[in-house]
Amino acid sequence: MCSYLHKAPNGIYYFRMSIPLDLRPFMGGKREIKMSLGLKDRDAAKLVIPDRTKAAHKLLDRARRDKAVATAPEPALPKSPARLDRERAQWEYDQEQAALIEDAAFAADMEIEALEPIMDALAAGHEPNASLSDIARAGRLLVTHEREKADADKRSAIAKMYARYGENGPAVEGQNQPVDCQSDPQPTGPCKGVYLDTDIVDGWAAERKPSPRGKDAYWRDAKLFNSMIGRKSVEQITKADVMAYKRMLIADPKRSQINVRDRLAYLRTLLEWAAQEDIIPGNPARDVKMAVSERGEKRKDFDTDNLTALFSGPVHANRAIPKDGMAGGQAAYWLPLIALFMGARREEIGQLRVCDVKRVPYIDEAEQRQEAWCIDITDTGDDDALPNQIKNEASNRLVPLHPKLIELGFIEYVERLPDQAGRVFPGLKPIGIGQKLTDKWGQWFSRYKVACGIADKAKVFHSFRHTWKTHAVDAGIPERICRQFQGHEGKDAADKYGATPSMRVLVAAIAAYRVPGLKLSGTE
Repeated sequence: MCSYLHKAPNGIYYFRMSIPLDLRPFMGGKREIKMSLGLKDRDAAKLVIPDRTKAAHKLLDRARRDKAVATAPEPALPKSPARLDRERAQWEYDQEQAALIEDAAFAADMEIEALEPIMDALAAGHEPNASLSDIARAGRLLVTHEREKADADKRSAIAKMYARYGENGPAVEGQNQPVDCQSDPQPTGPCKGVYLDTDIVDGWAAERKPSPRGKDAYWRDAKLFNSMIGRKSVEQITKADVMAYKRMLIADPKRSQINVRDRLAYLRTLLEWAAQEDIIPGNPARDVKMAVSERGEKRKDFDTDNLTALFSGPVHANRAIPKDGMAGGQAAYWLPLIALFMGARREEIGQLRVCDVKRVPYIDEAEQRQEAWCIDITDTGDDDALPNQIKNEASNRLVPLHPKLIELGFIEYVERLPDQAGRVFPGLKPIGIGQKLTDKWGQWFSRYKVACGIADKAKVFHSFRHTWKTHAVDAGIPERICRQFQGHEGKDAADKYGATPSMRVLVAAIAAYRVPGLKLSGTE
């Protein structure tokens, strides 16, 4: 009996050899090696089986070598100080890039939201009532949208074709096919019917509690993966699928290396959660990453001239609070000042509640009881319809106010607010899927800084955090204290040990912070 010889319903004989389970990830996730012998005579087919067997064993040997390389443990070497510095610098750069990507995505969302009525009118064949520049931009966005939709439909059709026929197309009778690993249309066990874009995203989000915008981003990436590879139950997703997804992303000229890296990271996160929940035996995307050599435009600090120009503008020099609703009333005055003197993120400041501004007791160096005005940046609080949002666990922090903010009248402003159970900046309104309070405000600030003479696109509101860090280091504030003020996570395991810096230390540190050359006029 020739165990590798099988006759198809059309009478053609095939060579078929099962692939061991542990080698399948290294042979494209295939279940067996299969090839057509192009013969209908059994005796003739048996004569070519030995050669095909040798070829198949060569493929298996190559897969075993690939497995040995992939599973070989890396030697554990101690990290040098120089390597630790490089890793820290890379971590900070990655943080900046992630924030840049978030800002760019938000700007694109806001532009589409503003131009959506014009796009709808153009799609319906109506003449929109808008400026020529807005119509032109909306038209380009509409064309881009239609092209992306067509590309997604095309990829879906191709995926269905491959699922039906395999990469070589339908077999032709009598054709001698080359040795190949044929696609396995079904998993070895029963299909669980657990899908990436529904069950996995929902389960991951229920546990990790991302913002609505964050969940939507992961859902869109799951849909992108399905459109390129084909929608399949999650246990059917193989490393070969992930590698194919990576190649398709790289081949897309509209995607940068950073974009590809982030798409793979989102997929890796979802599959890692599925593996941790024992939905799948392992994460097929765990080792599939994108090396990034390109570097985006790095955000710059505000220099003294920039800050002088900004705070000499009408909002701060004359206390001329804009009537534009996007400016959020008093938020136009206070958000830049708090960001400059406290190093906090924009949304962290904008979502402050009155109860988050509080007096906190502490013991000073003379062992005397003192109190310090603080802001409590947290994701806990009232069970209202709009809970606070923070970036990560390290962002939960209680930090003392800079004396300059108290001098300028921030405490008096908070105490005079009519709604002492509400927010510090009631003029800010939530918008979009993420329900962020400061998104529209950010658009207003971008225009306002240009009006004040700051046209450099690399200098944005987030630059206040960079500026704060520069002046904090110049003031001799230790890195551990800087991280506490800015809500940054530690860079290594050693940073996770030890208590939060005491209020006494934080009060002394913020008092040492100053912005050389900046003069602010007037107090409230």
